[in-house]
Amino acid sequence: MAEQVRRHDWQATPLGPVDTWPGALRNAVNLMLASPESMYVVWGTALTFFFNDAYRPILGPRLEGALGAPLRELWADAWDAVRAPIEAAFAGESSRFENMPVAMSRRGVPEDTWWTFSFSPLYLDDGSVGGAFCVTKEVTDVLLAQQRLARENERLIALFDKSPIFMAFLSGPEHRIELVNPGYQRLVGDRAVPGTCIRDALPEVVEQGFLPLLDQVYRTGETYIGSEVIYDPPSAGDRASGQRQLDIVFQPVLGDDGHTAGVFVQGLDITPHVQLQRSMRDVEARHRQIIDSASDYAIVASDMEGRVTLWNTGAEHLFGWTEAEMLGRSVERIYTEEDIQARRLETNQRACMVSGGVSGERWLQRRSGERFWANGAMTALRDSDGAVRGFVKVLGDRTEQQRANSELAHSERRLGALVSASSQSLYAMSADWQEMRPIAGAGAADGALPAVTGWREERVHPDDRPLLEAAIAQAMATRQPLRLEHRALLADGSVRWVLMRAVPLLDDAGAVTEWFGTASDVTERRLAETQLRQLTQTLEERVQARSAELQVAEERLRQSQKMEAVGQLTGGLAHDFNNLLTSISVGLELLELRIDQQRYDDVGRYLEMAQASAARATALTQRLLAFSRRQTLAPTPVVVEVMVGGMLDIISRTLGPSIAISTDLAPAPWAVLVDVPQLENALLNLCINARDAMPAGGPLAIGTANVALADPAAAQLDIPAGEYVRLSVADTGTGMDAAVIEKAFEPFFTTKPIGQGTGLGLSMIYGFTRQSGGQVRIDSQPGQGTTVHLYLPRFLGDAADASTPTPPDEAGAAPAGNVGTVLVVEDDDAIRALVTEVLSSSGYRVLQAPEGGRAIEILQSNEGIDLLVTDVGLTGGLNGRQVADAGRQLRPALPVLFITGYAASAAVGAGQLEPGMQVLTKPFTAAELERRARALVVGDGA
Repeated sequence: MAEQVRRHDWQATPLGPVDTWPGALRNAVNLMLASPESMYVVWGTALTFFFNDAYRPILGPRLEGALGAPLRELWADAWDAVRAPIEAAFAGESSRFENMPVAMSRRGVPEDTWWTFSFSPLYLDDGSVGGAFCVTKEVTDVLLAQQRLARENERLIALFDKSPIFMAFLSGPEHRIELVNPGYQRLVGDRAVPGTCIRDALPEVVEQGFLPLLDQVYRTGETYIGSEVIYDPPSAGDRASGQRQLDIVFQPVLGDDGHTAGVFVQGLDITPHVQLQRSMRDVEARHRQIIDSASDYAIVASDMEGRVTLWNTGAEHLFGWTEAEMLGRSVERIYTEEDIQARRLETNQRACMVSGGVSGERWLQRRSGERFWANGAMTALRDSDGAVRGFVKVLGDRTEQQRANSELAHSERRLGALVSASSQSLYAMSADWQEMRPIAGAGAADGALPAVTGWREERVHPDDRPLLEAAIAQAMATRQPLRLEHRALLADGSVRWVLMRAVPLLDDAGAVTEWFGTASDVTERRLAETQLRQLTQTLEERVQARSAELQVAEERLRQSQKMEAVGQLTGGLAHDFNNLLTSISVGLELLELRIDQQRYDDVGRYLEMAQASAARATALTQRLLAFSRRQTLAPTPVVVEVMVGGMLDIISRTLGPSIAISTDLAPAPWAVLVDVPQLENALLNLCINARDAMPAGGPLAIGTANVALADPAAAQLDIPAGEYVRLSVADTGTGMDAAVIEKAFEPFFTTKPIGQGTGLGLSMIYGFTRQSGGQVRIDSQPGQGTTVHLYLPRFLGDAADASTPTPPDEAGAAPAGNVGTVLVVEDDDAIRALVTEVLSSSGYRVLQAPEGGRAIEILQSNEGIDLLVTDVGLTGGLNGRQVADAGRQLRPALPVLFITGYAASAAVGAGQLEPGMQVLTKPFTAAELERRARALVVGDGA
């Protein structure tokens, strides 16, 4: 750097040639160049910059051109951090700073750095200050290392406090309790034990024989491990009361001298696990009782090799073998020899593994060798991973039904013979069903009998003739086979049930030329069905009556809850909107009065009053839409941890200095797909609620975690199983009881004083989160604070950096001439006129249509249209989305701006907008309308 200073063209700088420099400047520069510490000098009002070799790495990409440059320009991004000490140095004051944060962009990207530096004035011969001398050192790495160490310590403390096992450290031979975690505190009934000897703090430890074990560990230095040790807390009034079963470890802790300094106690309360095992055994016993109670059905389970693993009482009754005789034996023992040779078991197992189950009827074999006709189903048994681990068969003895079916077939054969003898079993029917000609019968040598024209009246029961006429008409109209059961009148005057079948005979043209049919006697089957129906009718009636009672009770409960919610919603909504409408109407009335009086001084105040009320009404509407889960969302991928980091500054300023904010963010964060402004608003609302719950101030913790919810946990939260990001806000305030938590998400419900909240904050958060596919849960106890958890589904994709602020839109220049043609479609005359006025004032040529049909006509014309602005809900049969789709078919690249006063997600495609489409919700400002229109016209609204 000394060489560069000598070769630099100082003639072109405010300092001039080196030989004209003041002695103070030359001395300072020589001292700086010779120093091994990083230093720089600024001189004169231009703050001309000098630096030494040790300072060069700090400049990074700025190194070239840095020598002799004005400091304000060279370090413009860090000027605010050094301006005050430099100005103080030029005023003759020295200063020194340690660990000073400085935000800069040394390598083209913003970064936070920390520095220790000092400034000293450089005096001229006349005693005035000509420059400043700076000695600086970057301490960023040191501070970051300290911060990482602090976070690691916090994590270790959190692990100790949040560990599911109980832990304590006992020091000295008297076993003084030095440290306990919450698990240990709960185990001993929340007694104040730290700082006391265990003999005095927990006398039951002595009575139950734990103290000799502790003495032995301390004396011998050998670890003690106990499994399912019984610990009996002393008082039934404690939360930990009741005998507990523990797995414990007493671990000796060595001091600096190598001798035992204390005992570390750790363990796990396995009482719930033991109780769960006992409960599972009880459940298994109940299930076995249920299975054995089905004594009319055999239930048989087997493994993959076909060995029996379960054999119920019904199987013992049906087959004759006991469960002890069948367990571990092949289930083929019940198969017939024919099925064993055909490897029927393996065939059924393969079919079950493919389709999940098979069913059917076949012969099986009892212990006695007797065969019986069985009806059953075989199902694959799968584990939690879906892998097949075995099979279960449910079988019933259907021998009697098989015998009945055989008898029914025999009866049909008898009926066939009877019909044949009486010319009624086989027949041919004319195409119009007027003539029936029996095909076989006694007295007909060629098998044909004379035609019968009055067969309906002679052979069909009068009550069944309308049903037969309808079936015939249907068959003739469709040219499809006829099948009908009806009562038939026999020649002897008896009545039988007949199954009538007939199929059409078609010619080449497809016309019916004749019908051929058969008749079967199904009287026995009908009688069996009637008996079965009568047998089950009583049970069905009881079930139906009970079901009806339950449905009535549930409907009454739902109606009661619905009316209560509607009452709260309408009452709160009317209260807030009456206030807002009063402010708007009175403000406009006073505005009109002052204009008539030509008193314009107060006009701005009344306008501001009306606009503020309109803004509050807009916010209230958005919160109501969020609560109803019908707001129009614009979801984008975002990492919640990054968003939280970007909001900490605004949260801190909003809550004030009495609230100490801390964060516990996931180390490997996942992304979510949400409407980022809505999520930011939800987080800010939760933080404000936490502040209001701590009027005297206190700690507020913001945490995030990646959680994978299996079916049971997801079912408790009423969300699908999967991966979620949990955003939590915890305070130590007044807390809530169960009754308040139950109503916390209801609209207009609030515990705050009147005037300090609308009661829509939590309902908005709930509605937004549910609409985003997530869930909200509150954990709270009165006097112990509140934690609100937001569960949001994980997004598997690239997430935007929520900490990078979106550049603000540049204000549009005043329009000059026609900047494009806009078609406005709106059925509300006032809104259509206002939108037209705004767009015309911005330089657009505006075409208007009051309904969708007129808009389609304009789109089909030769008019040049640069933008379609349409309301979503239109009168006249076409909605806004249909108009936009028609416009895109006629003009594929046509930009579209939907305007809507409600969540028209269905009309605009459930949030799936095509490129070049946007949604603008009512109410909106003229500036926002003009900005959206300009962005779409110039192609920035995709």
